[in-house]
Amino acid sequence: MAALLAARRGWGSEQVAFFDRAFALYWSRSARLAERAQPWPAPRRRHVVLVADPLAVRPYVQLLNTSAWLLYQCDLDPTLSHPEFAAYLLAHGDAMAASGEVTMAALRAAAWWVERTDDECAAFAAAASRSPRPDAAAFRLLAEATPWLRQLRHERLRPPATPSPHWPIPGTGLLVPPGLEAEPPALVKRWEGVARDTLAAYAARWRSPAAAAITALSAWLAAEAPPLLVTAAGGRIVWDPARPDHVATLAAELRDADAVAVGAIRDDLAAVARHTRAFLAAVVDPDALPAPAATTIETGYTYLHRRRRLIAYNLHEPGMERLHGPPLPFARAMLGARTAHEWGHLADTAGWVPRTASAERFAMLKARFAAHLEEVIAAASAAVRARAAADPGRPAGAALVRLCLTRMPDYRANLVARRFTTTAERETYVRHNIRTLRAEYPPAALWRMLVRYLFEYQYLGPGLALTAIADPRAYFLHSTWFDADLMVSGVLRGAAFDLLATDVAELCGCYAVDEVRFRFDAISS
Repeated sequence: MAALLAARRGWGSEQVAFFDRAFALYWSRSARLAERAQPWPAPRRRHVVLVADPLAVRPYVQLLNTSAWLLYQCDLDPTLSHPEFAAYLLAHGDAMAASGEVTMAALRAAAWWVERTDDECAAFAAAASRSPRPDAAAFRLLAEATPWLRQLRHERLRPPATPSPHWPIPGTGLLVPPGLEAEPPALVKRWEGVARDTLAAYAARWRSPAAAAITALSAWLAAEAPPLLVTAAGGRIVWDPARPDHVATLAAELRDADAVAVGAIRDDLAAVARHTRAFLAAVVDPDALPAPAATTIETGYTYLHRRRRLIAYNLHEPGMERLHGPPLPFARAMLGARTAHEWGHLADTAGWVPRTASAERFAMLKARFAAHLEEVIAAASAAVRARAAADPGRPAGAALVRLCLTRMPDYRANLVARRFTTTAERETYVRHNIRTLRAEYPPAALWRMLVRYLFEYQYLGPGLALTAIADPRAYFLHSTWFDADLMVSGVLRGAAFDLLATDVAELCGCYAVDEVRFRFDAISS
């Protein structure tokens, strides 16, 4: 990593050492807090996205499905920042990723300050005072708050010395001593103001008349008639290739958009069209493609339209801001991967990714996987078994195998999609889908979470060949909290994980693309 940063971004030894020190501080302190001050999250490996232009990326976004920290180049600049400041930013980023919330993150991460020294707090404050990051004012407020933050008590780290009443900060283990009750809500309110101003500054940076960009997009759609649908709120179609010159509805939908956003929409649609045309050109008999399944979910970066058998692009897709500002980093690569994946699903619906293993072998693999799952469950502690006893049914091994197989259409779709995606799209898809599932499953659904992880681990495997990650096992275990939640906790041993992962890989290996249905040599490079 250091060599790549030196070659591509001109990093010197001082900046490399700065990053190493900051990351080591983050890791060691978060690890100690996780051991002694739950619910502090254990440290995990995530991607670090460094933004050079402070207003080039929408502030506070969770990139790669919470698998990346968003930092600014100034945060790792030894002339402006300090390892104490950068280390806290990583811990703060974990708090935001876990909660999905901005203004409470400083309180959720306040246990960080309980054991900090005067010198460490002073170094943080000095770096915050110099920082040009767009939300630097919030961290200056935090630096001003460290004197009272360091007076907070903690249920485990620093229990109250007297029986006087303390106000708990929910979900943190922190206790506010008498006399400081007004400080936490005041800090949150000030953070809200900074966040509002930061987002307003970002919006102002990109606000510009879009009339010319809308005209250019409309002309392109009318001339090219790309094979896709543009939709709006409620799935309403606002542009249809069957009537390519009918652009008034789309133009009205874009009237409040920014010029840069409209230009990005045009590039997005071009990417969708390119993938669609490549897929249809490679299909020997496109007329043999079926209608999408009635259960097809019409949401996401792109989606298959149930009635039209075309890829749809929603201008108002929930969770995405497509009408204001430039697209997020990696968004177009993910859009391309998603488009190919959706066409892959249709090929699977057509039966073009059949099971090639015999019924006998498939049954044997299912039975073996179920038996191994039963062994893992039996080896778990009595407390773990009792907690998850009602889930997912009995016999547990067979029920979990059935649950795993319900996800197999995604694997089969990717067997097709990988043939139509670029390296960047495949790598982005992997990093978007290999993520922590901790927040999605309650403790009672432990075994369901395990099976979901085992299936998604296959995205890193040689069967799909989507990624060049050198050590997929380490990447998976340490970037998702799988090791903390299922291994360090004693639920699963490393050898058992490898055995179960092999079971799922062999079940996935029972399927293959019917090459007769495609002309893969027609795919352009």
